[in-house]
Amino acid sequence: MTDDPARPMAANPAYGDGYFVRSTRFRRIGPDRIEAVLEDPFHALALLIHHDDYMLTAVEGRWERHPLTSCAGAGGAIAGLAGLPLVADLRTRWLQAEPALQCTHMFDTLRLAAVHIAQQRDDRRHDVILPDADADKQPVQLLQDGAPVLEIMIDGDFRITAPTAYAGAPLLNGFARWAAERLSAEEFERLFLIQRGTFVGRGQRMDITQYYGRDGALSGPLPATCFGSQPERYATSLRLPNARPGLRRTDAALFPFARARQE
Repeated sequence: MTDDPARPMAANPAYGDGYFVRSTRFRRIGPDRIEAVLEDPFHALALLIHHDDYMLTAVEGRWERHPLTSCAGAGGAIAGLAGLPLVADLRTRWLQAEPALQCTHMFDTLRLAAVHIAQQRDDRRHDVILPDADADKQPVQLLQDGAPVLEIMIDGDFRITAPTAYAGAPLLNGFARWAAERLSAEEFERLFLIQRGTFVGRGQRMDITQYYGRDGALSGPLPATCFGSQPERYATSLRLPNARPGLRRTDAALFPFARARQE
């Protein structure tokens, strides 16, 4: 969703009775391969990741559903990150990679997958849940394999107000530096999942259907901040009519794409 305050967005008239859910699932499909799947009301993607004990040896990315026409080639770009090292701590950055040239959602999923592999974890699913709420009192919950592991409250400026241990922390601008300096690796990863989900979940307040078929920059990210908003693509980008806003929680708990990939 756009971060430009100069572009007021059309309000979602149905906001107030729905949920935003973002699901991320990691599943081992071979001794040297895992599948990572992400789905929310605006995105659905899968990464097939080959690895050895030290690095990512091959990455295949594909879309099931993407918001802008300019997002389409992101799978080809993410394939170029083969050779990056596994990292056991999400706070470790890949200095060899330029995130702005990648799809943010594919890149973040790949980072999380590298940690998942390095730590030799069992299959795992994360769900970030934002019920429609007042802007000044927005609860955000993180589930791991269906069990709650963290819940926070944020205000209208996207600062954490609860729990007390995180009170005053920025969830958007300035989050990475604040979190890296103060949190354990596990806390950082959990809040990272919440932060990324909240960033996208803001789109629930917008009537996305008003932008279908229109210039992608009207409702998309700021220019040159991700694969789809690079200038060579953004000038002709259009918003695709495939979002699933206003879901009930029971509908969103298992997205069709994510469910099919886990069976």
